[in-house]
Amino acid sequence: MGQAVKDGADGLEGDLHLTSDGEIIVMHDPSLDRTTDGTGLIKDRPWKGYIDGLRSKKEPHVPVPHCLDVLAFLAQEGNEKVWWNIDIKMNNSPALLFSKFAKLIEDNFPGRDFSSQIVLGLWHPKFLSAADKYLPKFSRVHIGFSLEIARGHFPPQTVDGYSINFMVLSTVEGRLFIKEMQAAGKQVLAWTINDTVEARECVRMGIDYVLTDRTKVMGKVLQEYESLGKEGVDKKYEDEVFNTWSRWGRYTFWRMLIWMFLAVKFRQATEQLNKEVDVAIA
Repeated sequence: MGQAVKDGADGLEGDLHLTSDGEIIVMHDPSLDRTTDGTGLIKDRPWKGYIDGLRSKKEPHVPVPHCLDVLAFLAQEGNEKVWWNIDIKMNNSPALLFSKFAKLIEDNFPGRDFSSQIVLGLWHPKFLSAADKYLPKFSRVHIGFSLEIARGHFPPQTVDGYSINFMVLSTVEGRLFIKEMQAAGKQVLAWTINDTVEARECVRMGIDYVLTDRTKVMGKVLQEYESLGKEGVDKKYEDEVFNTWSRWGRYTFWRMLIWMFLAVKFRQATEQLNKEVDVAIA
C-alpha cells in the first residue's frame, strides 16, 4: 500500500470478502488457492487460526490483508487524501457485508469519518439500497463491463461515477459514454491500464482516473505529461497509432468473451439477490 502511494498513486483498489467467522479480508479472488498457500473459498475458511497465518505465493510472501489493515493505513497522519476504491463483487451479500463494514469502522475508529476516502465500487444495482442504508455518506461508482448495464441500472442520479473496462471505453460508443457522463458531472475511471500506449490514450480520451497494477510505469507516464505538457507528449508520439487492427481484433475477442461471462454472472446474481432477506448483523 505504502509503496503504491510513494510511486504517485492517488488511491488504492481492493476487493472485500467475508470469512466463515465473519471477518472482512481484502483479496481479489473469492478463493485462496491461486494467490496464497491456503486452499478453499474464503467464505468457508476462518480468519482466526487459518487465513491469518497464510502468506502470498509470490515474494515477498506477505500475509493476507485484513480490512482493518487498510483502514488503519488510511487513518495514518499524512494519508488523509489517499482514497480506497473498494470493489464489491456480486457474490457478496450486500446487507451483511455493508453492515459489518460499517460496524468495523464504528468499533475500531470511533468518530473517524472515512467518507471522503472510501468509494464503494458496485457491480450490481441491488447493492445501491444496502449502501443507502448502511453507508449513506460514502461515494459509490458503478464497476462494469457493459455500457448497457451502466446506463440502464446505474443512471447518473444513483452514482458518483463509473469504473469501466478500458476495452469497452476505447470503442466509439465508449468514448461517447465518457463525454455523456462527464457532462452529467460524473467521473470516469478506466481499468486495468498497464500499457503506456493505453495510458496515453486514456489522457486523449479524457479519462479522469486509471486503475493500474504497475504504479511505477504509470508514474513515468504522468511525469512525462507534467514535464512536456499534453501538446508536447502528443508531438513526441505523433507517429503512434492506437487503432491498429491487431489491437482492435484482440480487444473485440476479449470484449465478447468477458461480456458473455459477466452477463451470466449478472443474471445469476440477480436471481440470488432477489431471494436475499436483509440479515444484517448489529
